[in-house]
This record gives sequence, C-alpha cells and structure tokens, in this order.
Amino acid sequence: MSFEKKLEKRKKRFKNKPTVQDSKIKRINLVFSISKKKKDDLLQKKRNIKISNSEESQKTVEEILKTLPEISKQLSDPNCTNKLELVKDLRMMVSGKEDPPFDEIIKSGCVEDIVDFLEEDNNPELQFETAWVLSNISSGNSEQTKYIVELDVISKFIRLLSSPNNSVLEQSIWALGNIAGDCVEFRDKILSPDVFYQFLLIMESTNNKSILTNTIWVIANLVRKKPIPPLSLTNVAFPLFQQLMQSEDLSILVNSFWGLCYLSNGDLNNIQLILDLKILPIIFENLKKNIPDLVVPSLRIIGNILSGDSEQAQEVIDQDGIKPLKLYLLDNKPKLRKEACWAISNICAGTIEQIQEIYENDLIDPLLLILKQDELPIQIEACYSITSIMMYGNVDQINFLISKNVLEIFSELLNSTNFNILNLILESLDHLFNYEITIKNLNNIDYEETNNFVTVVEEYGGMKAIEKITQSQNQNLSKLAQNILTKYYYQEKNSKESIKNK
Repeated sequence: MSFEKKLEKRKKRFKNKPTVQDSKIKRINLVFSISKKKKDDLLQKKRNIKISNSEESQKTVEEILKTLPEISKQLSDPNCTNKLELVKDLRMMVSGKEDPPFDEIIKSGCVEDIVDFLEEDNNPELQFETAWVLSNISSGNSEQTKYIVELDVISKFIRLLSSPNNSVLEQSIWALGNIAGDCVEFRDKILSPDVFYQFLLIMESTNNKSILTNTIWVIANLVRKKPIPPLSLTNVAFPLFQQLMQSEDLSILVNSFWGLCYLSNGDLNNIQLILDLKILPIIFENLKKNIPDLVVPSLRIIGNILSGDSEQAQEVIDQDGIKPLKLYLLDNKPKLRKEACWAISNICAGTIEQIQEIYENDLIDPLLLILKQDELPIQIEACYSITSIMMYGNVDQINFLISKNVLEIFSELLNSTNFNILNLILESLDHLFNYEITIKNLNNIDYEETNNFVTVVEEYGGMKAIEKITQSQNQNLSKLAQNILTKYYYQEKNSKESIKNK
C-alpha cells in the first residue's frame, strides 16, 4: 500500500472528522440562520402608494387624519351611505409615502368596520379600496399584520382570488403576499394545495404583467421560509419558473430567480428538479449578462446546488460553473464577493476531485487574499473554504496551502474576536497537527522530533493566541484551545525539555 493510501486510510479513522455531507448540512443551517437575521434581497412586504394627482391636490394625510374620529363614527353606522368615500380617505392615509398612521387607524376601530366590505361583490370598487387599506396595513410590523390576520381576512382574500375584477384580484394577491411574508405561522395559514394551485393558475392564465409579477412574488414568499413546502406541492411550480426565467421583463425575472433561490435552499429533491429541467444553463447565461438585480439570486442558486450531494455539485462543475464564481470572487462589490465565496466554500467541502477544481481554476490565491484582508463577512466565507480543504483535502492539496503561508494567516486570525473564524481555525489546526503526527507514525518518526507545524504556528504567535483563547467565555472555543495546547504544544515543549536534560 502506498504512503498516500495509508495516510488517507488513517485520516478516515480520525474520530472528529465530519463527513462531507454532514459539513454541508451544518453549513446550510448556519447560512440560513444568519440570513433570517438580515433583510432579504427580495422584499417580504410591499405597500401600494399610488395616489392620483387629483386626490393629492384635494387632501393631505394630515388633514384626513384629523377627521379619523368622524370617519370611524360614520363607518360604524349600519346605515352609512358614503362607505366608498370614507374608505378612500383611509386608503389615502395608509398610502402616504412616509410613516403611514397604521396604529392610529387600528385604534380608531375603522379596520374592523371595513373588513366585511371585502364581501360586497356587487361593488368591486369598494372591495378594491378596502383590500388596498388592509393590504397596506398588513405591510407594517408584525403586530399590525397580526391584527389584520386575526380579523379573518385570509379566507376573504383567498375567495377574492377568483374575482373577475383585475384590480380586486391584484390587491388581494398583494395582501396575501404581505401576510405570507411576515412569518411561517401566517404563511402556513395561507398555504394549502388549493390556494397554491390557484396562484399557479393565475400565473399561467393572466395577460396582466402587474398581476403576474405580484403572483410570482407571492409564490416566492410562500416558499422562502423553512420548512419549505413539500415537493408534492411545489414541484408543479418549477416548469413555470423555468418558462418565466426566459422572460425579457426584469421584474418577472427577479421574482422568478428569487423564487427558485428559496426553493433550492437545502432541499435535495428541489435541487434535482432544477438540474433535471436544465435551468442551470439559464442561470449561467444571465450571469454572463451581469444584470445587477439577478446576480445575487443567481449566485445563491448555484451555491444552493453546490450544497447538495456530490453528484449534484458535480453538475455545476461539469457545466463550467466555477468560471463565473471566480469572476465574482474578484468583483469590487463586497456583496457579490461574499456570495461567490460562499458558493465556492461548498465545493471545498466536496470530494478530493472537486477540491482539485479549486486548484485547477487558480482560486487558492484569491481565497487566501480574502481570508487575510477582506471585510469580516467575506473573510468568514473564505475561512470556510480554506479550512474545508484542510479537513477534506489530500496530502498535496494541504501541503500547497502550507507553502502559501496559510499558517501565518491562521496565526494572525487567531487574534480575531469572531466565533466562526476562531472555531474553524482551531478545528483545522487540530486536524492539521494530528495529520502531521500521522505522517510521522507512518514513517516511524519519533514524536520527540520537532513537530514542524506547531513550531511554525508558534513562531507566528499563534500558540500565544491559542493560550489566550483558553480564557474565552465561550466554552466550546476554550475547550478546543485547551485540547490543542495539551495534545500538541505542551507535549512538544515537555519533549524538548527532556531532550535538553539528557
């Protein structure tokens, strides 16, 4: 058996070495948990602020707000004869361009008075104005959305998805999209096979661009949060997305790309559907066009596919998918570098052959440069890439990183305060030091002979940094650091001392 085969066999017995798929699943969950804390790139909620010039010249929001008690009084009267005009006044208030008075309207009791106007099919203009008011309030904060939901508006808006009036239909779609975008609980109140298929039917049948765009946006909202709806519900959406991704309308393209992005987030079956429908070439083609609004969802879809199993990731590589990733890895926009770096990190957590593609495409130098001096969020992504190679790469791949002074970069980053970076580097160093011991054991070299990797890290100040980490309030980091010092550093120092004393 060759030395390298012996080494690979020994490496597989390391207790703490995770499998490739375990690492990818952990990585997907981390990325998802981080993304939940940030504002998404596709709006979760939208507010309709279109007001005609004639209306704008007649009244101001401040003027109407002063009459809110009177509006409330009249709307609560069962015999009210000017409902439409009163609801229009409310619509004017919720459509103001800045800081609409949602809470004031809610407290006035007006909202409860107008909900039933959604059922007045003989008066579509009143339905439309009412839907507009409720839709805009549901675009507010979670408490405001919750208030609307508790008035049982969801069933009323779902019924209006069959409205023959396009204005009523579109505003109902809009309202449901706002509600679905608030939280999983509200999303699931809307999501059922009948409703989902109804949205798909609207997508297929409408000739109205605005309705189509809003419907795609709603579907994206329905699938954006985990758990992703079951494949039995969503699989019929993929062919429609495939068709819409070839549209020349940017708003349709943007919503379609984001919809596929959410559907492919960590779901292997959905990833396979994207591959089976040959959607990947469409994504690559759009990346070549460098349309700003499409680059991020395109990169994220590619990254999601690369986070799948080895065969799925290989399809991206076989279709020359690393080239566009390299292009955006070198981009001057931090956001795009981060997305490209994240996608590449999934290749680095793949097979040895897939890792080799990183080398063949000359990505090591830019990754190390990012790791050394880029912005923290991008550094973290590069850190995942480089440490994954240290964990899953072969002897030559690891040694190449060593020759590129990766240990100096690691030693500098051990002074970071970021948990992810420290955790990744400590785990990687533990693996590397163990790897060196394995080599020595296979070559019958005594441990007393200098442990070169530990010595190099010590020379760059890394071991002192690790000693400081043992005092960390984070128990995981402290334990990792202490383990490294005990297993490798203190043992070597003791060995050197004993040699001196002989």
